[in-house]
Amino acid sequence: MRNRPHTTYAAALGLWLAFLVGVACSNDKNKQAGGDTMGATAVSNTAANKSLYDRLGGKSAITAVVDTFVARVAADARINKKFARSDIPRVKVMLVDQICAQTGGPCTYTGRTMKEAHRNMGVTEGEFNALVEDLVASLNAFKVPAKEQNELLAALGAMKSDIVEVQSAATGTRLPASFKPAPALK
Repeated sequence: MRNRPHTTYAAALGLWLAFLVGVACSNDKNKQAGGDTMGATAVSNTAANKSLYDRLGGKSAITAVVDTFVARVAADARINKKFARSDIPRVKVMLVDQICAQTGGPCTYTGRTMKEAHRNMGVTEGEFNALVEDLVASLNAFKVPAKEQNELLAALGAMKSDIVEVQSAATGTRLPASFKPAPALK
């Protein structure tokens, strides 16, 4: 399990962006539905205003998905070498906090940006795609609905340029010596 921390970090940021995309899409749909009756609009607004944090099931559900995701990444030879020097417990905590905070939950995220976290990792496009596959498998394992999955995947796609440093379909590449992981939790 020593090899997957920044991948979970990516998922957290992905959820954050998914939340923003979801809110924007929900607001556009509500504006377009101007002909509804007052009662129908109220029901629609209630559903639209429910945060992604709540739709995901809160912190305990986010933690469970993160745990499964990190385990999948650690077992995936296509990408686990990238996390050989990362502190997995730190990655889990940071990922849960970021997902929680950025999806409308009560947590505070204090970690690095995606660009900072992945600088000098040499992540390939193939490794990014493998990460997405592991994320989808983790979300499917917890029966996360398609709407939330689509929001997350759209957001993760938007972060690709901050994560991918090598335009190659290669997977299983080694972590460059120049990569400096975040310090361990105290």
